[in-house]
Amino acid sequence: MINKEECSRIISQYYKEIYNYCYSRLSFDKQSAEDCAQEVFVTFFSKREKLSDEAIRLWLYRTADNIIKAYLRSRDQNTVSLEDSPEAENIAADSPFPDENESLLDILSDEEMNILRVYYDSAYGDKKAAAKSLGLSLPALYQRIHKIKLKLKSGQDK
Repeated sequence: MINKEECSRIISQYYKEIYNYCYSRLSFDKQSAEDCAQEVFVTFFSKREKLSDEAIRLWLYRTADNIIKAYLRSRDQNTVSLEDSPEAENIAADSPFPDENESLLDILSDEEMNILRVYYDSAYGDKKAAAKSLGLSLPALYQRIHKIKLKLKSGQDK
């Protein structure tokens, strides 16, 4: 079981970031964002023992995505799911969207994933130390992050 100090540390480190992500994805609805962000952390603390410290941030974002999707589906019961639509089966094979088991991050190399991990795991003032640990100058780190973002954007547009 997770101790109180560890719980407080994780919440103070990630809650605002996850809340803001939920807030933006839920059309700036404060109450919905609070509900989803809280559910993310409840789920996290029930499964914490299975996660390494390096995987926490990514896991929180993926869980937030799943909770937001479930929230939106439950909120709007008048919509028809694509899975229930026979017309969707005809176009599913030609869909430009990746399989649900695929991630946009799959297009990145191991080195690029490591750069992202180190960059986003470092605090705002620690980017210089993050660059040093990667063997890069700070401007080079920013340039690499920019190129990775462009690669992800171009992969998303496909």
